[in-house]
Amino acid sequence: MYEKTANFQNGIFTNKHPANMTVEDLSFGKTMKFFFDLSRKPKGPLPACKIGKDSFPATPAELQVVWLGHSSMVLDIDGVRLLIDPVFGNASPLPFTVNRFQPPPIKREELPELNAVVISHDHYDHLEISTIKYLAPRVKLFIVPLGVGSHLRKWGCKQKQIVELNWDESIIIRDVEIIAAPAQHFSGRGLRDRNETLWASYIFRGERHRAYYSGDGGYDGRFKVIGEEYGPFDINMIECGAYDKSWKNVHMLPEESVRAHLELRGKHLLPVHWGTFDLAFHKWNEPIRRIYDLAAEQRINLLTPQMGEICIPGTSSHTTWWEPA
Repeated sequence: MYEKTANFQNGIFTNKHPANMTVEDLSFGKTMKFFFDLSRKPKGPLPACKIGKDSFPATPAELQVVWLGHSSMVLDIDGVRLLIDPVFGNASPLPFTVNRFQPPPIKREELPELNAVVISHDHYDHLEISTIKYLAPRVKLFIVPLGVGSHLRKWGCKQKQIVELNWDESIIIRDVEIIAAPAQHFSGRGLRDRNETLWASYIFRGERHRAYYSGDGGYDGRFKVIGEEYGPFDINMIECGAYDKSWKNVHMLPEESVRAHLELRGKHLLPVHWGTFDLAFHKWNEPIRRIYDLAAEQRINLLTPQMGEICIPGTSSHTTWWEPA
Protein backbone atom coordinates (compact mmCIF):
# COMPACT_ATOMS: atom_id res chain seq x y z
CA MET A 1 0.00 0.00 0.00
CA TYR A 2 2.87 2.38 0.82
CA GLU A 3 5.49 0.83 -1.46
CA LYS A 4 6.03 4.11 -3.35
CA THR A 5 6.41 6.11 -0.15
CA ALA A 6 10.02 7.17 0.45
CA ASN A 7 9.91 6.63 4.23
CA PHE A 8 8.40 3.13 3.90
CA GLN A 9 10.89 0.34 3.27
CA ASN A 10 10.65 -3.45 3.54
CA GLY A 11 7.18 -3.28 5.02
CA ILE A 12 7.85 -0.70 7.75
CA PHE A 13 8.18 3.06 8.15
CA THR A 14 11.63 4.50 8.74
CA ASN A 15 13.16 7.63 10.24
CA LYS A 16 14.69 10.29 8.01
CA HIS A 17 17.95 9.96 9.94
CA PRO A 18 18.65 6.29 10.85
CA ALA A 19 19.10 5.84 14.60
CA ASN A 20 19.02 3.03 17.13
CA MET A 21 15.49 2.91 18.53
CA THR A 22 16.20 0.20 21.11
CA VAL A 23 16.94 0.69 24.81
CA GLU A 24 20.67 0.65 25.58
CA ASP A 25 22.53 -0.31 28.78
CA LEU A 26 19.44 -1.22 30.78
CA SER A 27 20.57 -3.23 33.80
CA PHE A 28 18.48 -5.45 36.08
CA GLY A 29 19.07 -3.04 38.97
CA LYS A 30 17.83 -0.10 36.97
CA THR A 31 14.78 -2.05 35.91
CA MET A 32 13.93 -2.84 39.54
CA LYS A 33 14.29 0.84 40.39
CA PHE A 34 11.60 1.57 37.82
CA PHE A 35 9.04 -0.36 39.87
CA PHE A 36 10.10 0.62 43.40
CA ASP A 37 11.31 4.24 43.21
CA LEU A 38 8.51 6.24 44.86
CA SER A 39 9.91 9.58 43.63
CA ARG A 40 8.61 8.77 40.16
CA LYS A 41 5.19 9.99 41.25
CA PRO A 42 4.02 12.77 43.61
CA LYS A 43 2.83 12.02 47.13
CA GLY A 44 -0.63 13.34 46.38
CA PRO A 45 -2.79 15.01 43.72
CA LEU A 46 -1.20 17.88 41.86
CA PRO A 47 -2.74 21.36 41.63
CA ALA A 48 -5.10 21.51 38.66
CA CYS A 49 -8.01 23.51 37.28
CA LYS A 50 -11.15 21.43 36.95
CA ILE A 51 -12.85 22.46 33.74
CA GLY A 52 -15.86 21.65 31.56
CA LYS A 53 -17.50 22.77 28.35
CA ASP A 54 -18.32 26.19 29.80
CA SER A 55 -14.62 26.82 30.45
CA PHE A 56 -14.00 27.27 26.73
CA PRO A 57 -15.20 30.23 24.65
CA ALA A 58 -18.13 29.34 22.41
CA THR A 59 -16.10 30.43 19.40
CA PRO A 60 -12.51 29.11 19.28
CA ALA A 61 -9.98 31.72 20.37
CA GLU A 62 -7.29 33.32 18.25
CA LEU A 63 -4.57 31.46 20.16
CA GLN A 64 -4.84 29.52 23.39
CA VAL A 65 -3.88 26.10 24.73
CA VAL A 66 -5.40 24.06 27.52
CA TRP A 67 -2.98 21.36 28.66
CA LEU A 68 -4.86 18.29 29.87
CA GLY A 69 -1.78 16.41 31.11
CA HIS A 70 1.03 14.52 29.39
CA SER A 71 0.64 15.33 25.65
CA SER A 72 -3.13 15.86 25.62
CA MET A 73 -4.15 19.41 24.73
CA VAL A 74 -6.94 21.53 23.33
CA LEU A 75 -5.44 24.05 20.91
CA ASP A 76 -7.37 27.04 19.59
CA ILE A 77 -5.67 28.74 16.66
CA ASP A 78 -7.22 31.37 14.40
CA GLY A 79 -10.76 30.21 15.13
CA VAL A 80 -10.10 26.47 14.81
CA ARG A 81 -10.29 24.15 17.82
CA LEU A 82 -8.20 20.97 17.84
CA LEU A 83 -7.88 18.16 20.37
CA ILE A 84 -4.35 16.72 20.35
CA ASP A 85 -3.36 13.20 21.47
CA PRO A 86 -6.25 12.75 23.92
CA VAL A 87 -5.71 10.12 26.64
CA PHE A 88 -8.01 10.10 29.66
CA GLY A 89 -7.07 6.74 31.17
CA ASN A 90 -3.90 4.74 31.54
CA ALA A 91 -1.02 4.62 29.06
CA SER A 92 -0.50 0.88 28.79
CA PRO A 93 -2.49 -2.29 28.05
CA LEU A 94 -0.91 -3.63 31.28
CA PRO A 95 -1.84 -1.17 34.05
CA PHE A 96 0.75 -2.50 36.50
CA THR A 97 3.60 -1.40 34.19
CA VAL A 98 2.57 2.25 33.93
CA ASN A 99 0.80 4.27 36.59
CA ARG A 100 -1.31 7.34 35.92
CA PHE A 101 -0.78 9.40 39.04
CA GLN A 102 -2.73 12.50 37.94
CA PRO A 103 -6.31 12.40 36.62
CA PRO A 104 -7.28 14.59 33.66
CA PRO A 105 -8.78 17.98 34.54
CA ILE A 106 -11.79 17.33 32.32
CA LYS A 107 -14.01 14.37 31.48
CA ARG A 108 -14.44 13.22 27.90
CA GLU A 109 -18.10 14.08 28.17
CA GLU A 110 -17.23 17.70 29.00
CA LEU A 111 -15.02 18.39 25.98
CA PRO A 112 -16.07 21.39 23.89
CA GLU A 113 -17.11 21.16 20.25
CA LEU A 114 -14.07 20.36 18.12
CA ASN A 115 -13.08 20.93 14.51
CA ALA A 116 -10.74 17.92 14.53
CA VAL A 117 -8.73 15.46 16.59
CA VAL A 118 -5.00 15.28 15.82
CA ILE A 119 -2.93 12.17 16.64
CA SER A 120 0.89 12.09 16.51
CA HIS A 121 1.41 8.31 16.65
CA ASP A 122 -0.14 5.11 17.91
CA HIS A 123 1.58 4.56 21.28
CA TYR A 124 -0.79 4.04 24.19
CA ASP A 125 0.05 7.34 25.88
CA HIS A 126 -1.03 9.21 22.73
CA LEU A 127 -3.83 7.08 21.28
CA GLU A 128 -6.49 5.61 23.56
CA ILE A 129 -9.13 3.16 22.38
CA SER A 130 -11.90 4.26 24.74
CA THR A 131 -11.42 7.92 23.87
CA ILE A 132 -11.52 7.29 20.12
CA LYS A 133 -14.64 5.16 20.51
CA TYR A 134 -16.30 7.97 22.44
CA LEU A 135 -15.27 10.67 19.97
CA ALA A 136 -16.00 8.71 16.78
CA PRO A 137 -19.71 9.65 16.57
CA ARG A 138 -19.08 13.18 17.88
CA VAL A 139 -16.14 14.55 15.86
CA LYS A 140 -16.16 15.01 12.09
CA LEU A 141 -12.44 14.73 11.42
CA PHE A 142 -9.45 12.75 12.70
CA ILE A 143 -6.01 13.74 11.39
CA VAL A 144 -3.40 10.99 11.78
CA PRO A 145 -0.09 9.81 10.28
CA LEU A 146 -0.11 7.15 7.58
CA GLY A 147 -1.42 3.79 8.75
CA VAL A 148 -2.94 5.00 12.02
CA GLY A 149 -6.33 5.13 10.34
CA SER A 150 -6.42 1.34 10.48
CA HIS A 151 -6.73 1.54 14.28
CA LEU A 152 -9.45 4.18 14.12
CA ARG A 153 -11.56 2.20 11.66
CA LYS A 154 -11.53 -0.77 14.06
CA TRP A 155 -12.72 1.48 16.87
CA GLY A 156 -15.73 3.00 15.14
CA CYS A 157 -14.47 5.82 12.91
CA LYS A 158 -15.69 5.90 9.33
CA GLN A 159 -13.28 6.24 6.45
CA LYS A 160 -14.66 9.66 5.49
CA GLN A 161 -13.75 10.95 8.97
CA ILE A 162 -10.08 10.02 8.70
CA VAL A 163 -7.31 11.97 6.98
CA GLU A 164 -3.95 10.15 6.91
CA LEU A 165 -0.90 12.29 6.24
CA ASN A 166 2.67 11.50 5.32
CA TRP A 167 5.41 13.93 6.33
CA ASP A 168 5.10 17.23 4.47
CA GLU A 169 1.47 16.57 3.56
CA SER A 170 -1.27 18.82 4.90
CA ILE A 171 -4.95 19.59 5.23
CA ILE A 172 -6.65 22.98 5.60
CA ILE A 173 -9.46 23.63 8.07
CA ARG A 174 -10.98 27.12 7.90
CA ASP A 175 -7.78 28.74 6.62
CA VAL A 176 -5.59 26.91 9.16
CA GLU A 177 -3.16 24.54 7.48
CA ILE A 178 -2.18 21.45 9.50
CA ILE A 179 1.08 20.00 8.20
CA ALA A 180 2.51 16.63 9.26
CA ALA A 181 6.26 16.97 9.78
CA PRO A 182 9.03 14.45 10.53
CA ALA A 183 9.82 13.12 14.00
CA GLN A 184 12.52 10.65 15.04
CA HIS A 185 10.54 7.97 16.82
CA PHE A 186 8.82 4.63 16.24
CA SER A 187 5.36 3.08 16.46
CA GLY A 188 3.52 -0.03 17.52
CA ARG A 189 0.92 -1.17 20.04
CA GLY A 190 1.99 -4.80 20.37
CA LEU A 191 4.88 -7.18 19.90
CA ARG A 192 4.45 -7.70 16.16
CA ASP A 193 3.45 -4.35 14.67
CA ARG A 194 6.62 -2.30 15.16
CA ASN A 195 6.74 0.66 12.73
CA GLU A 196 3.77 -0.51 10.66
CA THR A 197 2.27 2.97 11.12
CA LEU A 198 3.94 6.37 10.82
CA TRP A 199 4.71 8.93 13.56
CA ALA A 200 4.75 12.70 13.12
CA SER A 201 5.09 16.16 14.57
CA TYR A 202 2.70 18.90 13.43
CA ILE A 203 2.82 22.48 12.19
CA PHE A 204 -0.33 24.56 12.61
CA ARG A 205 -0.21 27.54 10.25
CA GLY A 206 -3.00 30.08 10.33
CA GLU A 207 -3.26 33.50 8.73
CA ARG A 208 -2.30 35.22 12.00
CA HIS A 209 -0.66 32.60 14.21
CA ARG A 210 1.62 29.58 13.98
CA ALA A 211 2.13 26.72 16.42
CA TYR A 212 4.26 23.58 16.49
CA TYR A 213 3.77 20.27 18.32
CA SER A 214 6.76 17.95 18.52
CA GLY A 215 4.97 14.69 19.17
CA ASP A 216 7.52 12.21 20.50
CA GLY A 217 11.07 11.75 19.29
CA GLY A 218 14.78 12.15 19.81
CA TYR A 219 16.75 15.20 18.79
CA ASP A 220 17.93 15.40 15.19
CA GLY A 221 18.33 18.04 12.51
CA ARG A 222 14.66 18.52 11.72
CA PHE A 223 13.94 21.44 14.04
CA LYS A 224 16.26 23.91 12.34
CA VAL A 225 14.85 22.93 8.95
CA ILE A 226 11.25 23.34 10.17
CA GLY A 227 12.08 26.64 11.86
CA GLU A 228 13.65 28.06 8.71
CA GLU A 229 10.77 26.97 6.48
CA TYR A 230 7.74 27.57 8.71
CA GLY A 231 8.86 29.68 11.68
CA PRO A 232 8.78 31.75 13.69
CA PHE A 233 6.14 30.05 15.84
CA ASP A 234 3.99 31.81 18.39
CA ILE A 235 4.06 28.70 20.57
CA ASN A 236 5.99 25.44 20.56
CA MET A 237 4.51 22.49 22.44
CA ILE A 238 7.54 20.27 22.93
CA GLU A 239 8.02 17.01 24.81
CA CYS A 240 10.30 17.25 27.84
CA GLY A 241 9.61 14.14 29.92
CA ALA A 242 9.95 10.35 29.99
CA TYR A 243 13.58 10.65 28.90
CA ASP A 244 16.69 8.67 29.74
CA LYS A 245 20.15 8.33 28.24
CA SER A 246 19.31 4.68 27.58
CA TRP A 247 16.71 5.77 25.01
CA LYS A 248 18.12 9.15 23.93
CA ASN A 249 17.19 8.53 20.28
CA VAL A 250 13.53 8.08 21.22
CA HIS A 251 12.91 11.04 23.55
CA MET A 252 14.76 14.31 23.99
CA LEU A 253 16.58 15.34 27.15
CA PRO A 254 15.46 18.75 28.52
CA GLU A 255 18.54 20.45 27.10
CA GLU A 256 17.59 19.11 23.67
CA SER A 257 13.99 20.24 24.07
CA VAL A 258 15.20 23.78 24.71
CA ARG A 259 17.60 23.61 21.77
CA ALA A 260 14.75 22.40 19.55
CA HIS A 261 12.60 25.34 20.67
CA LEU A 262 15.34 27.82 19.81
CA GLU A 263 15.99 26.23 16.41
CA LEU A 264 12.27 26.37 15.67
CA ARG A 265 12.38 30.10 16.38
CA GLY A 266 9.62 29.89 18.93
CA LYS A 267 8.28 32.84 20.88
CA HIS A 268 6.83 30.76 23.74
CA LEU A 269 7.61 27.24 24.95
CA LEU A 270 5.01 24.94 26.51
CA PRO A 271 6.65 21.75 27.86
CA VAL A 272 4.46 18.65 27.51
CA HIS A 273 4.80 14.86 27.91
CA TRP A 274 5.30 15.02 31.70
CA GLY A 275 3.42 15.24 34.99
CA THR A 276 0.91 12.45 34.39
CA PHE A 277 2.46 8.99 33.93
CA ASP A 278 5.47 7.33 35.55
CA LEU A 279 7.08 6.32 32.26
CA ALA A 280 10.76 6.83 33.11
CA PHE A 281 13.34 6.60 35.90
CA HIS A 282 13.49 10.30 36.71
CA LYS A 283 11.49 12.02 39.46
CA TRP A 284 8.06 13.13 38.32
CA ASN A 285 8.93 16.86 38.44
CA GLU A 286 12.53 16.65 37.23
CA PRO A 287 11.63 17.52 33.60
CA ILE A 288 9.92 20.80 34.42
CA ARG A 289 12.57 21.78 36.97
CA ARG A 290 15.32 21.31 34.39
CA ILE A 291 13.35 23.09 31.67
CA TYR A 292 12.55 25.96 34.05
CA ASP A 293 16.21 26.53 34.90
CA LEU A 294 17.31 26.27 31.27
CA ALA A 295 14.62 28.68 30.12
CA ALA A 296 15.69 31.21 32.74
CA GLU A 297 19.31 30.94 31.65
CA GLN A 298 18.45 31.48 28.00
CA ARG A 299 15.64 34.00 28.54
CA ILE A 300 12.99 31.82 26.97
CA ASN A 301 9.33 32.71 27.45
CA LEU A 302 8.26 29.58 29.30
CA LEU A 303 4.59 28.68 29.76
CA THR A 304 3.88 26.59 32.86
CA PRO A 305 0.10 26.31 33.24
CA GLN A 306 -1.51 23.89 35.62
CA MET A 307 -3.46 21.14 33.91
CA GLY A 308 -6.78 22.58 32.83
CA GLU A 309 -5.63 26.19 33.01
CA ILE A 310 -6.33 28.35 29.98
CA CYS A 311 -2.98 29.44 28.59
CA ILE A 312 -2.78 32.44 26.28
CA PRO A 313 0.79 33.14 25.10
CA GLY A 314 1.88 36.65 25.91
CA THR A 315 -0.77 37.27 28.57
CA SER A 316 -0.68 34.24 30.88
CA SER A 317 1.49 34.28 33.99
CA HIS A 318 2.21 31.08 35.86
CA THR A 319 3.84 29.92 39.08
CA THR A 320 6.16 27.05 39.91
CA TRP A 321 3.16 25.01 41.05
CA TRP A 322 5.13 21.74 40.88
CA GLU A 323 7.31 22.75 43.83
CA PRO A 324 6.27 21.75 47.40
CA ALA A 325 4.17 24.38 49.15
